[in-house]
Amino acid sequence: MYYIGISAYYHESSVFLTDNNGTDCFIKEESFSRIKGDKNFPQRCLKFLIKKFDLKNDNIKSICFYEKPFKSWWEIFKYSIKNPFENRDFLIHHLKNFNEGSIFFYTDINKLINISRNKIVYSSHHLSHCLYGLSVIKDVSDYVYITCDGVGEGETMSVYTIDNNFKIKKLWTNFYPDSIGLFYSTITEYLGFEINEGEFKVMSLSSFGKPIYEKELKEIFDINNFKINMDYFEFHKNPSKSFSKKLYDLFGEPYLDIREEKNFNKYADIASSAQLILEHTMKNLIKKAYDLSGKRKIVLTGGVALNCKMIHNLSKQSIFEELIVPPSPGDSGSAVGAANFAFLEKSKNKTLNFNNIYLGPEKKLINKKENKDNFFLKVNLTNDYIIEATNKLINGEVIATYYGSNEVGPRSLGNTSILCNAANHESVINLNLNLKKRQHFQPLAPILLEEDFEKYFSINKSIIKNLEWMGTLCDAKQTLYNKYNSIIHVDGTCRTQIIKDKNSITYKILKNMKNYGSDILVNTSFNISKDPVVFDLFDVYVNMKRMKIEFILMDDGLYQTKNL
Repeated sequence: MYYIGISAYYHESSVFLTDNNGTDCFIKEESFSRIKGDKNFPQRCLKFLIKKFDLKNDNIKSICFYEKPFKSWWEIFKYSIKNPFENRDFLIHHLKNFNEGSIFFYTDINKLINISRNKIVYSSHHLSHCLYGLSVIKDVSDYVYITCDGVGEGETMSVYTIDNNFKIKKLWTNFYPDSIGLFYSTITEYLGFEINEGEFKVMSLSSFGKPIYEKELKEIFDINNFKINMDYFEFHKNPSKSFSKKLYDLFGEPYLDIREEKNFNKYADIASSAQLILEHTMKNLIKKAYDLSGKRKIVLTGGVALNCKMIHNLSKQSIFEELIVPPSPGDSGSAVGAANFAFLEKSKNKTLNFNNIYLGPEKKLINKKENKDNFFLKVNLTNDYIIEATNKLINGEVIATYYGSNEVGPRSLGNTSILCNAANHESVINLNLNLKKRQHFQPLAPILLEEDFEKYFSINKSIIKNLEWMGTLCDAKQTLYNKYNSIIHVDGTCRTQIIKDKNSITYKILKNMKNYGSDILVNTSFNISKDPVVFDLFDVYVNMKRMKIEFILMDDGLYQTKNL
């Protein structure tokens, strides 16, 4: 009997299926549609799962949607209708989209599965975020659960506790439009990046600037009372623009060309100031959560939790004993939280049993064998194929990986990645700027064995678990500068991943690298900028050809692309 959680209609639509007995499958709609951040109802995901698991009403225990549809629509409408003439454009847009939103979730489901209505349940938006966090901890009653995002069902911040009998208690909520998430997204748009996709670029850019606009931004967002000054924003009245002329008047011309030196320093200073406001706000929110709960262990979810620089800086302020951000804290990961809600509804006193960062489908579930033969040629080797791949990496080759199960979060964690030797400066620069088409201020991420971490990096123990899925930054030691300086960000940090599983192919590659005097690889997602991560072998082939990557490591060997 399967439990299914679904997140859809806003951004990053996804589905999570589990039987709580070893079968887990997480998929994003973007993997099939090839539209990054695809928000549409995940019909392609469901068709895939229906076929693979023969889904029907008889073998589905429950399907849970990650929020309450009408409440989500109504809370935003309720705020905007207070000033109907001023907010006219937004209200018209909001009303027009009524028929396209989650109100018709049950209808959309029934187009694909004839499911009994009593098997459909609805969680709440922030609770779905919160319940996803249960997948990475053991003693649930030891933690206070904080959710912070743009907005969900009118809520922008929430604090929960959960006791050992899984009784959930909401301690406090902050409401729309007072949102640190929407504040940061507005700055993201002002700096010329795409909302819900470009926030990580603002985070990277912030390290190049100084927070000289802190005073001005504190007038825009009250870091103590979590209140926003709406004079600077238009997201409540303009469906296509989030900031008002007043922000324009304060900072001048929004985005011209951030690559031009004359604009770069100013934009970096704005990003740095916004990052500091975010960190001050979250520090105060954590203090509030402690005052309400008395707990110094935190599970932090919601899109804001993806800001790994914030996690790193907060850890240095001794305001918590432990802080964990699960691998996919944004809306897509809420599909897992929704499935957890459905399971709790039936079991009452226990949650889903898994702690895994590779919840996606196995590659063999995605592809037919003949597709591999159509696109790739297996390399005939005298050595073991992992040893041969290691040799190529040592010699400066960039290699793609496509093995095991897919990663659950937005970051590739070895199974669906592009790797190069972090000690080879030319390979690192080539991968970042030429192959991935990233901007110069975006750093690449190192990956290494857990046993080698303290040789090169330092981190506060309170956030160390997040290293397993690149959930935080850490500080570079001098030993890293001596040999791997090309992977260190301008502020002396790295977004590092440690590998613990000795049976994984990634572990074996890193272990072999040590024989050649190199401990660290660069790990980046297997996609070109603005595209989703590859999913099937056709995606793999197309991306390798576009990026001119010749070799790929798969479950059963080393392959190279054919010239079709």
